[in-house]
Amino acid sequence: MTTPRLPRRSSATHVVFGLVIAFVIMMMGSRAVAAPTPTPTPPAPATSDAGNTVEPAPPGSIRWSVQPAGANGPDGRKEFSYRDLAPGTVVHDYVAVTNFSQMPVTFTIYAADARNGNGGVLQLQPAAEKPTDVGSWVALLKTSVTLKPNERVNEPFTLTVPASATPGDHTGGILASIGVEESGATGPVKVDRRLGVPMYLRVTGPLTAGVAVQSVSAGYRGTYNPLGGGSADVTLIVRNTGNVRLNLSPEISVNGLYWVKVAGTDPQALPSLLPGSTVQFTVHLDGVYPLGPMTVKVRVTPSQITSLGLPAAPNTPAAVEGEAFMWATPWMVILLLVLGTGAFFLVRWLRRSRRGRQQRVVADAVAKARKETVEELKQKALAAKAAAGSST
Repeated sequence: MTTPRLPRRSSATHVVFGLVIAFVIMMMGSRAVAAPTPTPTPPAPATSDAGNTVEPAPPGSIRWSVQPAGANGPDGRKEFSYRDLAPGTVVHDYVAVTNFSQMPVTFTIYAADARNGNGGVLQLQPAAEKPTDVGSWVALLKTSVTLKPNERVNEPFTLTVPASATPGDHTGGILASIGVEESGATGPVKVDRRLGVPMYLRVTGPLTAGVAVQSVSAGYRGTYNPLGGGSADVTLIVRNTGNVRLNLSPEISVNGLYWVKVAGTDPQALPSLLPGSTVQFTVHLDGVYPLGPMTVKVRVTPSQITSLGLPAAPNTPAAVEGEAFMWATPWMVILLLVLGTGAFFLVRWLRRSRRGRQQRVVADAVAKARKETVEELKQKALAAKAAAGSST
C-alpha cells in the first residue's frame, strides 16, 4: 500500500482544497487561527447535512474534503492547533468530512503521527502503522462513515494527553481515506487515497531547542569539457536534538587549496523538523572546478517556529557545522597532458628517426662514392703502369 501526499486541487473547490493549503502551511510553519479552548463538555452526536454549494466532482470520480470544524460544520481553521496542554488534559473537537462525489462513498477516518520523510517533507504515517504519539491520543466516535453525494458529517473526537506525555511539540493529523484498486506491474493493487488535517500541540514543561549535524558526505562528477566545471552532490544528515519543531537553513561551501572558495549555495529553507527526528537530504552544486583536494563545509542555522502562537524555547538554538573531504580529479586535463606529452615525444622520435635515416643515406652515398673513386684510381694506376711497361 502506498501513501500519497495530500493532492493539490483546483481553486474552484476552495473548501475541498483547504486541506492542501493547510498542509503546505504546516510544512512552511505559517500563522494559524487560534485553537479552541480545551473543555470537559461531552461531544454532541455526529450530524450530517446536505445542500453544499461546492461544485460536485465529475461523474465516476471521487472528491472530498477534510476540515477542522465545530458542531455545526467547518469553522475556518486550517489545522488543529493546541498549546499549553498539561498532561492529563482532555480536548473535545470536531472534524468535518464532505463528499463532493456524485455517488455514495465510504470513508475511513483515523488519526496518525507525523514524521519527516525524504528531504524533510512532513508526512502523516500510513494507516497500517500503529501510532505511538498524537495519533494514539485521539479517539474518534466513528472510524468509518458512508456519505451520500454532497453530504457532510461533523465527526466529534476526543484528544487525551497522557500523564506520561513529554514536554514540547507533538505533531500528527486526522485523515479520511478510501481504498481504490489500481493497475500494477503484477496485477491490481489496492491504494489508500487520503486527505488529512495536520494537528499541532504543545505539552507544558521545560522546552529546549537544538540541532546536530550527524554526517556530511560529498561526491564529485567531472565534465568532458577540460575548461568547464563539474558538479558535486553533498548529502547531510541532521537531527533535531530538542523538543520543539525547528526550521533549518543549511548553507554549503566547497573550498579548494588555501581555502579558496570554489562553489557554494545560499541558505536554503528546510521547514518543520520534528523533535527527535532525523532528516537526510542532498544538495546539488554545479560549476565545481576540479582542483584536486577540496573541503566541503556545511553550516546549519536553526530557527524556532512561533507562527502558530507558540512561545519560543528559552535557549536560542546555535548554528552547527560539519565538513567532508572530496577529491576532484581533473581527469580530462590529465588526459590532455598525457596525450600532449605522448604526441611531443612521438614527434621528437619521428624527427630523430627521419634525421637518422637521412644521415645513413648520405653516409652510404659517401662511402659508395669513395669506394668508386678508389676503384677508379686503382684502375687508372694499373692502366698507367701497363702503359709504362709496354713502352719500355
